[in-house]
Amino acid sequence: MNTRDEITGFKPTKKFFVGIDSDGTVFDSMTIKHIKSFLPAALETWDFGEGAKAFEEIWIGLNLYSESRGINRFAGILLALERMGEKGFFATDLAPLREFVEKSASLSNASLDYWMRKHPSPLLDKVIHWSLKSDVLFEEHTKGILPFGNVDETLRVMAEKADIMVVSSASGTGLDKDWAFSGLTRYTALVAGQEAGSKETQLRMGVAGKYPPQNMLVIGDAPGDLDAARSAGALFFPILPGKEEDSWLRLKEEGLARFFGGTWQEEYEDGLIDEFTGALSRR
Repeated sequence: MNTRDEITGFKPTKKFFVGIDSDGTVFDSMTIKHIKSFLPAALETWDFGEGAKAFEEIWIGLNLYSESRGINRFAGILLALERMGEKGFFATDLAPLREFVEKSASLSNASLDYWMRKHPSPLLDKVIHWSLKSDVLFEEHTKGILPFGNVDETLRVMAEKADIMVVSSASGTGLDKDWAFSGLTRYTALVAGQEAGSKETQLRMGVAGKYPPQNMLVIGDAPGDLDAARSAGALFFPILPGKEEDSWLRLKEEGLARFFGGTWQEEYEDGLIDEFTGALSRR
């Protein structure tokens, strides 16, 4: 993982730039992350009683099958607990967590630990426990995880003409493990994780004033990736949940030719985003 200074100081080596999300975009890890890691860790951390099933439905819906797919874990647990409160299954005051999510410069385990030194809270004690436990479970379930089909070949073609940056809300440790194990780091110029700030912040540091807008592309599987692309003035190509391999093949055979050839049209991207929106509202 690269530091903020390394990302800000990066000088382009290619004419084009491509920012790529990791979990759910390159690796089939979104389901593992939320169903086998974050969810059981939350059920262990908080005793929801009869509301356990309601929390499961809320968590999976928020993180996999809605427009909040890809949300940062701390913002996600805040939303989920708020909804549990609305259903009468959670009565704890969420103000300490809300303040952290809204005011912290970054949302990571390290930033929460630092925040808690000045803002101690029993709720935040539980949140950090949940987050760290989730990371342990995630690591156990993703050992040796490989990328979706068509990713490696697409990145190989992409890297010939573009500087590639991993733009992710995942932890830097996890990113280094997954990308290095799969051999994909040979294609990347930069790797940014949650420690570097939001995806918008990562892109701003990495591309601001370095590439013309038409030469910047962001690839992701969640609305937050689209928002990050828009904030940077970049183009966007979605990886459709459930159709990841097909999406990467389409990018290699169709999208990259348009991107590198200067024939990426607004109508083309509008069509991609319509498909993307439809995929996220199927449940």
